[in-house]
Amino acid sequence: MAASIGVASAQRRAPAEPNYDAFYELGPHSLVRRGVPKGKVVGPLTLPSAAFPGVDHDYWVYVPAQYDGKTDVSLMVFNDGATYMQPDGYYPAVNVLDNLIFRRELPLMIAASIDPGKFRADGKTNRQPEYDPVTDRYSRVVVGELLPKLYAEYRISRDPDRHGIAGWSSGAIA
Repeated sequence: MAASIGVASAQRRAPAEPNYDAFYELGPHSLVRRGVPKGKVVGPLTLPSAAFPGVDHDYWVYVPAQYDGKTDVSLMVFNDGATYMQPDGYYPAVNVLDNLIFRRELPLMIAASIDPGKFRADGKTNRQPEYDPVTDRYSRVVVGELLPKLYAEYRISRDPDRHGIAGWSSGAIA
């Protein structure tokens, strides 16, 4: 009689990759609400860059329905701008702004959404060179190029405490 000696090993499944979006749902402020006045989105507009020669930035401006141009308003800037201007997108900032401004949970504000630059010559993105280095170069786009356009067109407070900026991933680094 032959005996067999072997090693038994339990078979385990490899752990599944976590699905971080499994339980994420947009909250009520992210949805279009009946009775809430809708702001308008102007753009895309083109902003040629002196800080990055040969590069243009597309940008959009959200103007709340309550804006009358008579008093200074706050300012919010979104990097990777097109992402935030879609009312049915992943980051529906226009809906959030409409809802929270209407409820007076946010001050009246203009929001500028600026995309990373694209080279005029070939249309390639300049996102990483703009967003990732920890230098003042991209801030020159926002402060020296975008803000003067916005100040000329809208009554935006010059008080930096009434300005905000947001982004995700490399846009948050910027």
